[in-house]
Amino acid sequence: MYSLKRQVVGSHLVDSVGKLETLEQLLSVPRGSLQLTALFATQDKGWDPAAFHSNCDNKGPTLTLVQCTESAPSNKRIERLYGGYAAVSWNSSNLFQNDAQAFLFRFVCPKDSKKSVAPEKFSRTSKGNEVFGSSSMGPVFGYKHDFFTFDKAADILSEKQHGNINSFTLEGQPLVDAAHIEKSRDKWRLEVLHVGSIDPAAGELDVAWQKGVSWSPEDGRKLQDKVLSFDPRAKRLPVDSINILLCGGVGAGKSSFVSTIDSLCEGRTSRLAPHGTGTGSLTRNLRKYTFTDPATDQLVHWKLWDSMGWGANDYKQGELNYILDGNLPDGCDLDRAISAQTPGFRAQPTLGDRVHSVCMVVPCDSATDESYMKRLCEMRQFARARDLIPLVLLTKIDSYDPDVIGEDLTKTFHSARLLNLMKEVAHTSGVGGRKDVLPIKNFCDESEPTTEAGILVYRALQEALFAAIDHLRRSPELLNPIQRDAEIC
Repeated sequence: MYSLKRQVVGSHLVDSVGKLETLEQLLSVPRGSLQLTALFATQDKGWDPAAFHSNCDNKGPTLTLVQCTESAPSNKRIERLYGGYAAVSWNSSNLFQNDAQAFLFRFVCPKDSKKSVAPEKFSRTSKGNEVFGSSSMGPVFGYKHDFFTFDKAADILSEKQHGNINSFTLEGQPLVDAAHIEKSRDKWRLEVLHVGSIDPAAGELDVAWQKGVSWSPEDGRKLQDKVLSFDPRAKRLPVDSINILLCGGVGAGKSSFVSTIDSLCEGRTSRLAPHGTGTGSLTRNLRKYTFTDPATDQLVHWKLWDSMGWGANDYKQGELNYILDGNLPDGCDLDRAISAQTPGFRAQPTLGDRVHSVCMVVPCDSATDESYMKRLCEMRQFARARDLIPLVLLTKIDSYDPDVIGEDLTKTFHSARLLNLMKEVAHTSGVGGRKDVLPIKNFCDESEPTTEAGILVYRALQEALFAAIDHLRRSPELLNPIQRDAEIC
């Protein structure tokens, strides 16, 4: 992903993602890793060689960009960008430098600012003398003025003095000619930019990578109404309520997720599900949680089931199978061995008793923990064996990328770091791609519910309900209207 704000500092000419992407292609650098910092611009400093050298000498690798704005027959403006890359530093020695990495290029600036174009690139001819530094000149590339921008006197370097040999693969004519610029400087602009690199997996992206997310309070309320008013019977599904199971490691945020949802429903900070910090799971029993729609004062048609956080030896005796199959009642002690003699054990659970959607909770700081993700994959296999669609709830996103998300959750989908983590989690967990990894922020230090955290939580809940719908649509019971009616009644 590209970010002008993060990758381009102070440039007037590199003003679109399309130009930035084209320059990265020319430099053959990893996508999103190029950082350009303006050192000199004629728009600010004028066509002054002294100002150029004062700002650009001994600054390392640079790109020199010259843009010309022309009028086309259709009265539309065409912007052409000419450029040269120098790996060596500019200086005022009045000497040529050999630069094996230097090259020249040109392209018509893309009409679509978000798309790159195919540039023309002119490599060195192995003749040497690619870069010339003179105190009385601006940037000069090539022994034959292949790229000659401006000077105090246009005849300082002439073919008579330095021959007629191109240093770059041009066909005789210079790519940029100072004399031509001098005739119509109002059409030309020049910049010299330092070429650096940044980590493409960090920072804030200009364009959100998740489309269609609105953070307005009004849209937050609409999303809440949609989730809380959900009724599987309206979809002609064979149950009257959806069972969503939360599973994950100790401290992952399962119980916090329950309390966060209750906070949103109650309009205040809720402590419905016990949660906190420690070395062991605070949840020792299988717990069913129901919620009330504040708009109707009626229970919603879905339930959350909170399970014990897994440790090294938990869920090794088939407990998860019993939970998924609906054998275990609310309040079942998961610390004890499970069998048909367990109090409340359902030997023949109905479809309405079973789990319809599985959310595996992963804190960002555990997403790269091999042992944690191995246990997660085991849980996924149990779910898939029952034709369930497992999702991942990625928690603690604000502390994972405090520089971008921090106190502003509306930047969630602008975080390059979070995007890369979600891709990695989708791969290692084996879920159905990044769309099945859902970033959330549970309430922790908040004194009251916030719209932004609520939107993330309700988006995750909505996807869990969608997964349940798709699971139940494949259920054999859906084809049996007699059993369906019995389930509804």
